[in-house]
Amino acid sequence: MARPRLDAPVPELHLPDALNGVTRLMGNDIGTRERLVLLAIHEIMMTGPSDFNARIVCERLGVKQSMIPYHFGSRDGLIVEATIWAYRDWSNYATEILRETAGSGEKRLRAYINAELDWASRMGPIALLVQYPMMSEPVRAKLQEKYGDEMRRKLEFHLAALSDIVIDIRTGSTTLLDYDDTNYPSIEKALTHATEFLTASSISWASHGLSMWVSGNHMSTQSFWTLDVGKISTKFAIKNHIDEIVAIAKGR
Repeated sequence: MARPRLDAPVPELHLPDALNGVTRLMGNDIGTRERLVLLAIHEIMMTGPSDFNARIVCERLGVKQSMIPYHFGSRDGLIVEATIWAYRDWSNYATEILRETAGSGEKRLRAYINAELDWASRMGPIALLVQYPMMSEPVRAKLQEKYGDEMRRKLEFHLAALSDIVIDIRTGSTTLLDYDDTNYPSIEKALTHATEFLTASSISWASHGLSMWVSGNHMSTQSFWTLDVGKISTKFAIKNHIDEIVAIAKGR
């Protein structure tokens, strides 16, 4: 495969469609640094963070390995950037689906959970790193130092949105989610709806756990997916888990 020019259009990087969301978030000004991040995400999707090799990323782009310390400081710095961009993509995708879904609170919650599962199944190992960065302690520390506040705000936004969805489910109302991660409801509002907020937290953890399952990149799921019974029953097991999450939201 011929090496692309440094200014080559992103399609010439031979990236999977799963990265379209990240590419859109990066905007029109995608330079060498951004291309390295996109290729790094793709490599992590294929190999996982432990076996990630920054040299392969450089080879794919046709640049010297000195570009890694120049742009990111180190291999871990590149993984940090790959992680935060994937995290932004997760947050943006789930939020878009939630806003686009009309109807009852239950319908919106199911759409939100399915969006998380869809994203995790497409992103594979990078989904594990996004939700559980403690898989790599140096990466976790760098990620916390550089992007901890941003990740906290996005998580709190999602918890605020889920809290409102839980309230909608239990009251039959429809809340207009007209806020984002810069102006989401304050902690004071969460305290006035403490039960719903705690329920939202439980839903978030349950949804993340299910997302890790469908990413299919740990020993138990790798073994399970090879079984015919697993292939047949997985969609029913996932539906059952989602039904249980919805039941939690209803207060059962």
